[in-house]
Amino acid sequence: MAVTPADSPAKTPAAPLLRCTGIVKRYGGAVALQGVDFDLQPGEIHGLVGSNGAGKSTLMKILAGTIPDHEGSIELDGRPISLRSPKGARDQGIAMVYQELSGIGSLSVAENLFLGRQPLTGWQSVDWKTMNRQAAEWLRELDVDIDVRQRLDRFPLVIRQIVEIARGLHSGARVLILDEPTSSLSPPETRRLFGLLSHLRQRGLSMIFISHFLEDVLEICDRVTLLKDGRHVLTESSRDLTKHGLIEAMLGRGLESTESAYESAVTLPRPSEAPVMLRAEGLSRAGLFETIDLTVAAGECLGLYGFVGAGHQELAHALAGTLACDAGLLELHDGPLKTGRVSQAVARGVVLVAGDRSKTLVRGSEIYKNTTLAHLRRGVGSWLTRKREVAVVNPLLRQVQCRPANPDLKAGLLSGGNQQKVVLAKWLLGPVRVLVLEEPTRGMDVGAKEEVMRLVSDLKQQGAAVILASTEPELVLAHADRIVVLHRGRISAQFAGTTLDKTTLMNHA
Repeated sequence: MAVTPADSPAKTPAAPLLRCTGIVKRYGGAVALQGVDFDLQPGEIHGLVGSNGAGKSTLMKILAGTIPDHEGSIELDGRPISLRSPKGARDQGIAMVYQELSGIGSLSVAENLFLGRQPLTGWQSVDWKTMNRQAAEWLRELDVDIDVRQRLDRFPLVIRQIVEIARGLHSGARVLILDEPTSSLSPPETRRLFGLLSHLRQRGLSMIFISHFLEDVLEICDRVTLLKDGRHVLTESSRDLTKHGLIEAMLGRGLESTESAYESAVTLPRPSEAPVMLRAEGLSRAGLFETIDLTVAAGECLGLYGFVGAGHQELAHALAGTLACDAGLLELHDGPLKTGRVSQAVARGVVLVAGDRSKTLVRGSEIYKNTTLAHLRRGVGSWLTRKREVAVVNPLLRQVQCRPANPDLKAGLLSGGNQQKVVLAKWLLGPVRVLVLEEPTRGMDVGAKEEVMRLVSDLKQQGAAVILASTEPELVLAHADRIVVLHRGRISAQFAGTTLDKTTLMNHA
């Protein structure tokens, strides 16, 4: 059953729990927020949307205490507050669950819930029995019954997300900020998360829900605020908004290719007759995928689709050489390719754009260093200077339309879409014969998706084979020439030369 704002309890007008007035944030001469007003009612889920660079993340980081230097005022329960640090925000009852989850996978679920505040025995050692018991109780409150002694990374993403939500709740949070909470969840996992959020709303928790999935925002949120170019554009009840209307307000234009797949079926072309660029036979990795046979031709985009945990994302890593297989063969157009040999794969033109950008981008380093990292000697030569690196990088940044195209800027300060452009620019320094994409547009708005996938299309037109692995059916339908569907590590369906819609595709996952 869908969870809609109508399922939430009727609300009478009340004084806001949280109010931001005239928030301004400048970075040098650039203005990230220009007098933004925002408020959050008690027991409300308030959606925050806007294109990359609209100011959403900046505003939320101010509320989370990670950006203390700003103009304007913030009130909680009608009294002014100052949020000078993340700890200060938590002390005020404001917690944030980031898109890139901060849990420590090698620690147990209980240890993650009690990070920095473990209960102690009279001997000042960790009271494991009490910690495990309380952790299990906290999660059962959220309808999660798991062994909290197990490592966190053994559980699916939705459970890890709920663990972070539980940690925020039991730190005394009254305001929970959720950054792209459904970006990596399958539809069933999204349903489970929405059920939890609806339950928390009924308990009186106030939440800010940031997402580029507009259907999710309109389904679960009571009100929606749209930011554009650092300015407040609108705040309205979700009942009075439509997805099309929000897109037009965000971009000032209608639907384009990536978004069109949301609305109708697509007709896939007949299988390519171009030479096969990459072939996999019987690829298997215990617990992830088994007996995978597939090919991708030069100038073709092969879509790998499935829900989270289907194995298609891990398969993408194996095809790119970053994950070793237990069995099977992988063959590039010019000979065998060993799995698990990433340097060999890159040297032969097989490159990966990982879903976790931290795996392909050093956020604390400058853009120019990130761009030359993979092909430093090839691109710059043996005589390495900043001037030579920047000279090589500048035309690439213009080619991928990175904004801002400042090679000295730290890569982590860019929006998600522009970070992805830097990753693509990095590979353009070397040969790109097979481009493997894992969730390449995760956490991006419609416009940023268009720009990144346009770059991918250019590479395909130049003869590169593209493998697009995603849990997002719209993205696969919009850009794949053929589609392979995985379910529990096995190929469950393949589509080519036929008309296909979102419902049919998802039914095979």
